[in-house]
Amino acid sequence: MISTIDGISEVLNSREKAISVWLLILVILGTLNSKFRRPILNVITKFFARKLLQIYCAMFVYISLVVLLLSLVNVWHIGNLGDTIKWGVLVAFVMLFNFKQAEEHNYFKSAFVSNFKILVVIEFIINLYVFSLPVEFFLVPFLAILGFITAIAESDKQYDTIKKATNAIVSFIGGMFLIYSVYKVIVDFQNFATVKMLESFYLPIALSITLIPFIYLVALYSHYEVFFIRLGYFVEDPIVLRYAKGQTILNMNLNLNKLDGWSKYVTSNWRFKEKQEVDDAILVFCNQNKKNI
Repeated sequence: MISTIDGISEVLNSREKAISVWLLILVILGTLNSKFRRPILNVITKFFARKLLQIYCAMFVYISLVVLLLSLVNVWHIGNLGDTIKWGVLVAFVMLFNFKQAEEHNYFKSAFVSNFKILVVIEFIINLYVFSLPVEFFLVPFLAILGFITAIAESDKQYDTIKKATNAIVSFIGGMFLIYSVYKVIVDFQNFATVKMLESFYLPIALSITLIPFIYLVALYSHYEVFFIRLGYFVEDPIVLRYAKGQTILNMNLNLNKLDGWSKYVTSNWRFKEKQEVDDAILVFCNQNKKNI
C-alpha cells in the first residue's frame, strides 16, 4: 500500500498533488454535509453505472492494445507507464466525456490539429516546472475562485469591469507562470533536453491522437442507441422495426453526420408501417444527402 502511494507520488507533480488533495477535501466535506451528500453520491453512482463501466473497460482494452503496438515499434516502454496512467486519468476520460464533439464536421482533422498547436507546447512547459507543494496548495483554490468569478462576470454585461479585472489578473498570473517556466528551462536546460523529457512531451500527444477513433466510435454507438430507442416508439411492428434498424446500419454505417441527419429526418417525417416505407425513406434521404454534399 505504501509503495503504491509512493509510486503515485512520484508520477504527480506538486500542482497535481495540490489539486488531488483539494478535490479529496471537497468530496469529504460534501459527504459529511447532508445537503451535498446525496448529489455527490448520485454523481459517483452515475460515474460507475453499468453501461459506463463497459465503456471504461473497452477504452482500457483499446489503450492497452495501442500501448502494445507502440511498444512493438519502440515508441513506448515500461518507463512510460507513469505518464501513461496520468494521461489516462487526466486526458483520456476528459476526451471520453466530451465525445459529443465527434458530431462536429471535420472532427478527425480538428481533433488531430489541436494536438499540434503552440498552446500544447506552452502548457507542457508551464506544467513541467511547478512551484513547491505549499505554494501550489494555496494557488489552486485561488485560481479556482478567480475562474469562478470570471465565469460569472462573463454571464452579464453589468459585470464588465469585474471581467476586465479578473482577465487582467489571470493574464498576469499566466504570464508569470510562463516566465518562471522558461527561466527554469534556460537555467536547467541540461536536464530539460533529455530523451525522458521528449518522451513526456510526445507520448500524451501520440496517445491522444490514437484515442480519437475510439471516441468517434463511442459517439457513433451512442447515436445509434438513442435513435433505435426513439424508433421503437414510432414503429409498432417488431419485424419492420428490426428491418429499419438493419437498413440504418447498412446505409449509414460509420458516418456519424449522416446518421444524425437520418435520425432527424425519420423522427420528423416517418412512422414506418411496412418495410417498403423504410426503403422509400432511405432512398429519398440519400438523394437529398447527395444534393447537399
